[in-house]
Amino acid sequence: VASFGRFALELLAFGAPADLLRAAHEAAIDEVRHAQRCFALAGAYRGEAIAPGAFPFGGAVVLAGDLATLAESAVIEGCIGETLAALIAAEQLERASDPAVRAVLAGIAADEARHAELAWATVAWALRQGGAAVRSAVAAAFARAEKEHAAPARDAVEEALSAHGFLGAADREAARARALREV
Repeated sequence: VASFGRFALELLAFGAPADLLRAAHEAAIDEVRHAQRCFALAGAYRGEAIAPGAFPFGGAVVLAGDLATLAESAVIEGCIGETLAALIAAEQLERASDPAVRAVLAGIAADEARHAELAWATVAWALRQGGAAVRSAVAAAFARAEKEHAAPARDAVEEALSAHGFLGAADREAARARALREV
């Protein structure tokens, strides 16, 4: 939620088109809904309501100082992070058998895919606006991300939890590696 709030401010600061700004605000609302639904699931598993606490941001929001930094963040958080989140949610949905979990994951997978589309559109816009500095930052961000993903081993607890949509570290990393290759 906070990330999309910051992102919307950055888009405003750099004069992004209204459709990107609107989509950033819609994505923040999606994230509120995701949190509500996930806390409801966690509460159901625990047998008592669970809610988030205050967000510890320290009273200051740091914004990108230039378009290249904004584009780099969009690559890492959006093109990669949101794309991977959509793919992982889809894999979790495929494995989950609990109807409540499946309903939540279906919504999350669709929303995360839209958030990824927003990031890709933002990077395309930034590339058109920013020239060589933005191209260099975007290329470097993708190159760093590709080097950071290796698949660890899967354990028995992760296997047992897969019916509830849980993907362990090995499965998440395998999905990330596959997504990075394919995207």
